[in-house]
Amino acid sequence: MVEVDFQIGGGALSRDEFGVLGPLVVRRDGRTVEVTAAKHRIVLATLLLGANRSVPPAELVRRVWGEAPPDRAAQTLPVYVMRLRRALGEPQLIRTTPTGYRIDLPPDALDLHRFEALAARGAELVRAGDPAAAVEVYERALACWRGVPLADVPSESLHEVEAPCLVERRLLVTSELVDVRLELGRCEEVIADLRRLTARHPLRERFWSQLMVALHRADRQADALDAYRQAATVLARELGVDPGEPLRAVHRAILAGDQAPPRPVEPAWSSAAQLPAPVGNFVGRAAELTRVAGRLARSGAAVVVCGPPGVGKTAFAVAAGHAARERYPDGQLYVDLRGHSTSPPLPTPVVLARFLRALGVRADHIPVGEDELVRGYRARLRGRRVLITLDNAASVGQVLPLLPEGVGHREPGPGDPGCSVLITSRNELRHPLRATTVRLDVLRGDEAWKLLARSVGPEAAASQFDALAELARLCGYLPLALRIALGNLVGSPHGDIASYVAELRGGDRLTALAVDNDDTAAVRRAFDLSYAALAPAAARLFRLVAVLPGSDFGAGGAAALLDAPEEVARGLLDDLASAHLVQRVGVDRFAPHDLIRDYAADRAAVEGEDLGSARRRLFDWYLRTAVEVGDVLYPELGRSGPPRLGPDEARAWLEAERPNVLAATEHCAAHGPRELSWRLIDAVSGYFGSHGHHVEFLHAVNAALGAARAAGDRDAEATTLVWLATEHRNLGNPRVALRHLALVRPNGLLRWLHAGLDGVVRMELGELAAAGAAFDRVAALAGEDWAPPHVRIGALAGHGALRLMRGDAAGAAELLAEGLALARAADGSNVEATCAGLLARCRTAQGDYPAAVELLRHAEASWYRTGVRPARAEALAHLAVALCLGGDRVEALRTAQRALGLVHELGGYPRVEAEVQNALGLVVRHLGKPGPAVAAHLRALELAASTEYLFGVAQSHGHLVTALVADGRRAEALRHARALADLAERGGFTVFERVAAAALAEPG
Repeated sequence: MVEVDFQIGGGALSRDEFGVLGPLVVRRDGRTVEVTAAKHRIVLATLLLGANRSVPPAELVRRVWGEAPPDRAAQTLPVYVMRLRRALGEPQLIRTTPTGYRIDLPPDALDLHRFEALAARGAELVRAGDPAAAVEVYERALACWRGVPLADVPSESLHEVEAPCLVERRLLVTSELVDVRLELGRCEEVIADLRRLTARHPLRERFWSQLMVALHRADRQADALDAYRQAATVLARELGVDPGEPLRAVHRAILAGDQAPPRPVEPAWSSAAQLPAPVGNFVGRAAELTRVAGRLARSGAAVVVCGPPGVGKTAFAVAAGHAARERYPDGQLYVDLRGHSTSPPLPTPVVLARFLRALGVRADHIPVGEDELVRGYRARLRGRRVLITLDNAASVGQVLPLLPEGVGHREPGPGDPGCSVLITSRNELRHPLRATTVRLDVLRGDEAWKLLARSVGPEAAASQFDALAELARLCGYLPLALRIALGNLVGSPHGDIASYVAELRGGDRLTALAVDNDDTAAVRRAFDLSYAALAPAAARLFRLVAVLPGSDFGAGGAAALLDAPEEVARGLLDDLASAHLVQRVGVDRFAPHDLIRDYAADRAAVEGEDLGSARRRLFDWYLRTAVEVGDVLYPELGRSGPPRLGPDEARAWLEAERPNVLAATEHCAAHGPRELSWRLIDAVSGYFGSHGHHVEFLHAVNAALGAARAAGDRDAEATTLVWLATEHRNLGNPRVALRHLALVRPNGLLRWLHAGLDGVVRMELGELAAAGAAFDRVAALAGEDWAPPHVRIGALAGHGALRLMRGDAAGAAELLAEGLALARAADGSNVEATCAGLLARCRTAQGDYPAAVELLRHAEASWYRTGVRPARAEALAHLAVALCLGGDRVEALRTAQRALGLVHELGGYPRVEAEVQNALGLVVRHLGKPGPAVAAHLRALELAASTEYLFGVAQSHGHLVTALVADGRRAEALRHARALADLAERGGFTVFERVAAAALAEPG
């Protein structure tokens, strides 16, 4: 249960309302409805938190029964929903949808929605310079709260995930209200509130900072300084850390007598520039561009550009976006939502994760759940001026989660948010989206003529004026048809425009079948001629484009579709690009327009092309190549044959084909063959786990897991659960990883991976006895006939790491040297690098720094070749330590900085960053800078504690003892020494016992 302060605000619900910001409340027609059954309350609370969207049954099952539901949970859930409908007195209030259950509520019916709307309005008023009005609105927002959220809803899952997010949002709004009151000079008024807030939330430094500012501005400087001392004491006692830089900055400003102490430092901002390059030879649309420019001149605008396919919506939006760039200096985001593509639409979490990464948010700060992603995205954009272009949207539902706060909900006005959104769609997106709609029709006759004339050249245009005009008419003045026609004219045998027009006028069988007034008929006529001009092999490749799962493809994918050599496919792709039937979108990458995909599918149907076989050939190529890539980068997982690729080629293929492999995984999970979905995930999981694509990977793994469960394949389910656990370990969620592992009943080779991962996670959590038992299971498996040598190596590495943690460097070195020798003989690059890195740490502990440096350079080079960047950063960190202790401090500093740059670039992996920060702190301390060293070790302590990396916590305390003593801060060093002594005893980290004992024995 989450405890939160409720002194600011208060209030009650009114008629026909629902409440989750406290005990669950339902009022219908002014009458309170009692939902007495506990599981019914869980179902209702989950639906209310997901109001106005379909909640999948799997999510409801997880909320009601947790991670290990009973066998008949899926059959029991509809019964609960039926009884809940009966209790609510309106069967249609909870609707059954194709994907789950949905409760639709008007904007003001749920207290959470009212709270969010009022909080957003308060922020708008602050930006508009009306703090007095903002205070009143913020207070109304906080009045929506009645107590602990979901207080009477007995769901462990909801209280672990949803309730803390709600509390966090409320505390953020509370702090925003305090800021506004301080701005208005109402310092005495907020001091009592802040006293309560700091008492209830003593580790939230922002409340301490606000209390200090309020006291200082109330001419109570001594009380303000005393508040700082209280904050420092509680942080040291509870976390063993000093106040953060923002709080220290306020403290320094108060000491200096500054009447406006600084506000907390915001995270670094990255200005994205994602708009594609403008389309060449763009003509016309002057009136529409002027209208859109006028809307985008005012921030907070939402503009929908709609029109039939091929009319040039994307080109128009890109042109409008570039014209408005100067008004949005904080960046321009762009995404093709694939709403009308044969490829699956981009999932909302994937889009939000990509946007957050583009805006400078590190992977470890990007949440996984959609609701948390939306909140984080909107918070990141708050107060910024960013233009977001959402191309190819299918529906309002696809767009709404991607809108910044205050955009698209009402007409723009003074004081609106700084962001604007430009949307393209074939549909007019209306309720509940409030946007300016600009409909694009075909070009005017003179504009279409100008587009053609610019491309064929002034002489041809002048001499064949009438023929160009007729060509424009035959193309229906549709931009895409005109550009396809140009592809046939420019650089082709059709030098005589009149002859080409006559050919186009003739049409063919597909054109004859076109329906009158079909928006795509003109495009089809141009396509017909382009297609008819293709050689048979190129025409066949064009037909097969219809089955592509992603947005682009290369020669390898084309070769797989054709079952032909890559050299042949590459030449045919050039033919398609010359005919403008595909576009070049990068080096050796090509993308077809959505209409072209549709046309290709039509031609395939007319000509009896076997698209199912082509799709299977393509997906088999993805799988086969992914396995070959895994052979190169992760040979420990088994080889399928001699590798044909080098490490650089393997990594390049994965990066280029990553979206396609994920799209193929989701396609197979939904449409079959299901087996391919989990086999693809199994093949690429090592790459995704080490390159920071966390949200995309989790989405695909969950799709594969659903497919495995639907197929009843327990082995496949176990495999995907292990990869889920691996990814949560990467994200710093070790307890979640253990929950997934607990659901696995592994067979065969998976027993090794399962036991090894279980040992690693428990070792990082400081459960050394349990970790040892897991590594014992790995060692036992090594004796079985099926076991490759890597199983034995894994057991040696695991037990070696445990001995190192316990302070037995000599015993650890003996095991790791054996593991290293076996790894070299077995050609296992990753396990070899692992053993080398651990053995190097033993050599460092034994004082053999040259040997440690040699081993770590070898390990770092291996990780570089295979592209496993977290392990490479960790190897660089330990290399910096060995270099520093060996006397080469300048090179040590450069190496530590390389490690820090790499881990910041990668994001995620807080355990690895803790190692890097501790290495950096050690190096700068040896360079005579104990103050920066303390800061680095405090950051390491924070990171290690956030992921329950107990050994890292102890290590950080140990480094802090030394650094603080060097900085003359003996009392603080003693606090960390006591914390270290406690951890060393509890965790069995005997390596730290001597450090703690020596520090505590030192006379003060």
